[in-house]
Amino acid sequence: MNAPSRQAPESSRERRRRETRSALLQAAYEKFRDVGYGSASLEAIAAEAGFTKGALYGNFSSKEELFLALAEERAESLPSEWRHIDPESLGREEVGRAVGSWLADAIRRRRGWFLASAEFSIVAARNPELAARRLAALRRTHRELGEVLLRYDRSATADPLPLGVLAMALIDGVIINAALDPDLDVASVVATGLQRLLPDGPGES
Repeated sequence: MNAPSRQAPESSRERRRRETRSALLQAAYEKFRDVGYGSASLEAIAAEAGFTKGALYGNFSSKEELFLALAEERAESLPSEWRHIDPESLGREEVGRAVGSWLADAIRRRRGWFLASAEFSIVAARNPELAARRLAALRRTHRELGEVLLRYDRSATADPLPLGVLAMALIDGVIINAALDPDLDVASVVATGLQRLLPDGPGES
């Protein structure tokens, strides 16, 4: 019988590197959120985290690399925010309202980050290498969102990716409009849009 494998203990150097990286990512999130992608400098991010710019470059090769790492980390946490939505017990209208309510709350808490993320997507679109990495992270989010939305109809056989892309395009557009119009009823607009995007569920037409 083979002995169970054991993970090698983390060295003090590895722990410091992990803690440094975590502190830099948190400082970067706050700086991007507060001033936007273009206005955030690596010097300011390093100083906010309590490190030198050299320490930042020891973990990330550029501002683009830093933002991508942060965006990918944030994208991985998104599905956990959708877990409270139970599409299998909801109809199309209720699913739309649930996602709309989630987005309205998320915008209240993370408006600056959403705007920085949209800003970075435009920058990345002009650089093929950045665009490919940005798209890879977004595609995971698109598919996961599409899968959540399609669960309200257990008989649905549609590919979740196109639906996720359309739903996220709606969400991204609402985020920009909400930034320009603080009085926009985010939950209602998203709910109405999703009700038109989702296919008919059982007993609906």
